[in-house]
Amino acid sequence: MHCLQKVQIQMDSFIDKVAVITGGASGIGLALAHGAILRGAKVVIADMRDEPLAQALAELTAAGGDVLAVKTDVSKFEEVEALAQAATNRFGKVNLIFNNAGVFASGLTWETSVEEYDWVIGVNLKSVINGIKAFVPRMIAQGDDCHVINTSSGAGITVNPGFSSYSMTKHGVVALSEALYLDLGAEQIDTIGVTIVMPGVVQSQIMFPEKTGPDGLQTELQGRLKNPNLNALEQFMRRAVDHGLPAKDLSDMVFDAIAKRDLYVLPNFTDEVSQAQAQAIAMGRCTATNPYSPKKVV
Repeated sequence: MHCLQKVQIQMDSFIDKVAVITGGASGIGLALAHGAILRGAKVVIADMRDEPLAQALAELTAAGGDVLAVKTDVSKFEEVEALAQAATNRFGKVNLIFNNAGVFASGLTWETSVEEYDWVIGVNLKSVINGIKAFVPRMIAQGDDCHVINTSSGAGITVNPGFSSYSMTKHGVVALSEALYLDLGAEQIDTIGVTIVMPGVVQSQIMFPEKTGPDGLQTELQGRLKNPNLNALEQFMRRAVDHGLPAKDLSDMVFDAIAKRDLYVLPNFTDEVSQAQAQAIAMGRCTATNPYSPKKVV
């Protein structure tokens, strides 16, 4: 039984709030940064790529934002802790932490190297652990209205061939975020909200892991597309992403969810096929019934 206290505090204004956004130099993260500035918040963007980080800082500053950019490897706790401290030193507090950094590379479960698994786990899942550890204690100590926003994916509730490392980590983000929500409720900490963002196809740069992958993984990352099934999967996904939901629209949905204290943002599962797939997988798990076709191909 979960002992939960009904949430009373809501963030009905973002003016002068401080938002920290990992993966903030491009894609969804950059859209969230623009959304925060538009709503009157101060912004800290974190990314580990120097040039995109500098470009994003210039773009957001030109848009009128009070912005700090911090180069951060989110897979390392000490760097996320330093990010939290830098944000606090600059602005005095943090109200919103967007654990948004993420990477995708298709692969077969038995062929993906341990090193590639470690990279994806570090960026997609360990980064969220690090964000919670670095920011939530500070938010509790502040005692004002705060919010943790963790970016998972539609792949956090479904699984498809070729998604081994990605789905695994995104499922982990969902479970971790729900655990955080329940822990805050059990401890009667009603000043901190939690939202899990589970986008499907959103216009972003996530389909190009070569741009963000470590030097030591470049050969493996570039070689993955020699597999015709993985190549077809990624070409399909890239076309879908190019024509997907604009990142700004997702950003608007996320800020609306924060204001309403919604736990989930699931924008791309509105069609019957997607909902049926997710429901079949969930029902299969809780009834020990295999929901997957033995010849399922995407």
